[in-house]
Amino acid sequence: MKLKNISLSDFNSQLTKSQIQQKQLSAKLIATIKQNEKELQNLKEQYQQALQDNINLKNQYEQDKTAIIKKCEDEQNKVKQEFDENLSQQKSQLQQALIKLDQIDKVKLEQEKQNKLELEKIQSYNKSLSFSNTYKNSNCSITEAGKVVAEVSNNGWYYCLCEQAIPKTGKIQFAFQMISGSCMVGIGFKEIMQTNNYSDCYETGTYLIDNDRYSFSHHNKDVHNEQLSFSFTTNDIIIIEVCIEHKYIKWNKQNNAQLTFVLDIDTSQQLYPCVGVAHNSKIKILDNIPVQ
Repeated sequence: MKLKNISLSDFNSQLTKSQIQQKQLSAKLIATIKQNEKELQNLKEQYQQALQDNINLKNQYEQDKTAIIKKCEDEQNKVKQEFDENLSQQKSQLQQALIKLDQIDKVKLEQEKQNKLELEKIQSYNKSLSFSNTYKNSNCSITEAGKVVAEVSNNGWYYCLCEQAIPKTGKIQFAFQMISGSCMVGIGFKEIMQTNNYSDCYETGTYLIDNDRYSFSHHNKDVHNEQLSFSFTTNDIIIIEVCIEHKYIKWNKQNNAQLTFVLDIDTSQQLYPCVGVAHNSKIKILDNIPVQ
């Protein structure tokens, strides 16, 4: 055989070479294993880091979700609270408005009741109102069941009171219609006019206006015998309003709201509706006050 021809030295040389190659191969294999182990360790560390990052992200997500939910709940609670407060405020305002409306309705009903009573009082007063056959000058003639007075002497101004005194409470209205001649209309104090025999009473004891725009005041000389009121003539209707409590008399010409005149009055004595007539003039009390 050929092997038989190999010398011991050659065999040893080949063995040594083979051993060297084996060592190199082993070293290379060990290096490869170590490299693989290192890479595996790196992969393991990366995996662990990835797991930790995932846990961190999950925790952060949960924290963010919790924060967002809480923020939304807080905002919802705030909106709900504001809505509830506004609703409560609106309910309170509505309740107050309803109370005010109820009060207004009650006041309105009471006012309507008072107006009705006042109107009934005025209507009753007007229907009962008549010129007096006692509280007048002898030159005044009363006709038509006390509704008409006329001056019959054609000689100066003479005056006539109505039988019914003006009530001391509330507002009263009455109306005179000028039939002919010259007239004065208003109110007066019976005692003072009686002292003057119901003649020339425009000087004192009365509050009057005449058909030539003159006003006459018992106590205020600034408006006495001055042309401050409005004129009126045959068939004109003069509506007079008096309130003892508020101390005024107001004259108004029917169908002309612009023609109004007001005077303060002294209420220390009982007042009566009265008229002055002259030169065969004639004036009438109206049972019903015409609608304005």
